[in-house]
Amino acid sequence: MAFKLWSLDEETLYEHVFERYMQLEAQCRELPQDLGIQDKSSGVLELAIEPLGVEASKKKKRVRRRNKDDYHVRVEQSISSLHSSRDNDNSTTGYVVWSTTPFFINWLLYSASAAPFRLGTQVEVVHGPSCEGHMLDLPKLINLSGTDRSKRGILELGAGISGILPVVLGNFVDVYVSTDQRGILNKLKHNTLENLSQLTRRQCVSRTLRLEPPPTTPSETATLELPSKPTLDLEVTALDWEKINLRDETTHSLHLELSLLGRTSSSVYVLAMDVIYNEYLIDPFLKTLEQLKYCFQSTYNLKFHAVVGLHLRSQDVTTLFLERAVIEHDLAVYDIVDQAIQESRFNFYLIT
Repeated sequence: MAFKLWSLDEETLYEHVFERYMQLEAQCRELPQDLGIQDKSSGVLELAIEPLGVEASKKKKRVRRRNKDDYHVRVEQSISSLHSSRDNDNSTTGYVVWSTTPFFINWLLYSASAAPFRLGTQVEVVHGPSCEGHMLDLPKLINLSGTDRSKRGILELGAGISGILPVVLGNFVDVYVSTDQRGILNKLKHNTLENLSQLTRRQCVSRTLRLEPPPTTPSETATLELPSKPTLDLEVTALDWEKINLRDETTHSLHLELSLLGRTSSSVYVLAMDVIYNEYLIDPFLKTLEQLKYCFQSTYNLKFHAVVGLHLRSQDVTTLFLERAVIEHDLAVYDIVDQAIQESRFNFYLIT
């Protein structure tokens, strides 16, 4: 069964938060009681992205899925930088891998209930008399079909150093832009380049990573060959939420990437995984979302969709995030209601 959407307003957001944290309390013996770092003991992580653990049975058997690819990434992280008071102006959480991202990729690629993001279908909106029977049209977040020629793009906010999302989801989109603070970019670029072998379905080109398509010789162009792989334009660039002003091209460097996304894509999603972990990040993040929404809608005539993943730590921070998103910033926020998510320490919100 496909996931459903719970439309959150000034009343239902409190009901949602209460119920979600009650679920966590009921599962406290089964769920890890930690902050969500994937592995804080090692500087190099080997991660497997595969269906085991998301749609596995209680016996943890491997299940069959539509996409036959497995993904194996090697990520260098910096535990010392996480605890540093000097690195990146004391904004250091991006130097390690957080568990929200691998969970989201597994769910998106392999869970039957995540099919609307893979197929682009209508999703039922539940809870509240005004929502009864309402359906929301969702474009594809990723394109698994070889026959669908529509162009799709992803803009990632607060990517951190891992580079996992672009080298996995980049197989299924045409443009992928990873962003974070400038101090994070070198490690993000390094990990992305180290794992380009996971882009098995696409030929990667990049201005910021200095990747060009391989040259073709006259004999190759004259020979009848199998169709070439489609191209992924993968860019890594700086974006500081505190300083962003998309209406002034002189104050930031994101216009090339936004133009690339807007001009070439029929749909664009913004992804942000585990970027809200204290109250001070909430307003800059939401103001950034507002500016991106205005830019995509007014400049490129694209509908705005963002998926925000939270590791559920402080109930107060989660409540404050939803209050400000719904009440102060007047964004349409939906809780993604799915059993696999409700059995985890994570929650995912669709913002339009």
